[in-house]
Amino acid sequence: MKTTGIVLAGGKSKRFGEDKGLFLFRDKHLVLHALDILRPWCDELMISTNRPDSYQVFGVKTVKDVYPGCGPLGGIHAALSNSRFSHAAFISCDTPFIPTEIYPYLLENMADHQAIMPVHGKYVETMCAIYHKSSLPSIEIAIEAKKYKILEALKAMDVRFINIENESFFHAEIFHNINYKTDL
Repeated sequence: MKTTGIVLAGGKSKRFGEDKGLFLFRDKHLVLHALDILRPWCDELMISTNRPDSYQVFGVKTVKDVYPGCGPLGGIHAALSNSRFSHAAFISCDTPFIPTEIYPYLLENMADHQAIMPVHGKYVETMCAIYHKSSLPSIEIAIEAKKYKILEALKAMDVRFINIENESFFHAEIFHNINYKTDL
């Protein structure tokens, strides 16, 4: 199944103090860590950002929000709208510890759902997910109603939440995201 891999790098990085995607972590930009997680099994890659000029250097298609100011939901909408394929895998640029194996696992378990997201304990990982293009109308309705929280938009979709705690790729820091420089 052909899949588009999308890095969400459109955040304002207020807490971090500079563009997180462009920050060097372990001698590599955070956005490159995310692209490398998706690259092994995606047929197309893109970066969702409201600063496309800053990301041109990575040689990957960039896409800007159609609905600016809507947070990650706006980035998901823009990227999914521009995806060549029916399935799109998302990763936030500030989560460099996600194993690449999680995405084929999600895709294999998606079936006919409009989206699939990993769950562990009481946490739903909305930005490490696969969305089908059929979810676009629900996302647009949520944005137009100013419901920008991803979990709110999901209420109108057929989403599979799959527990990953017993999978071999799961580890305690899998979804550790970098919000502050002290998180490094």
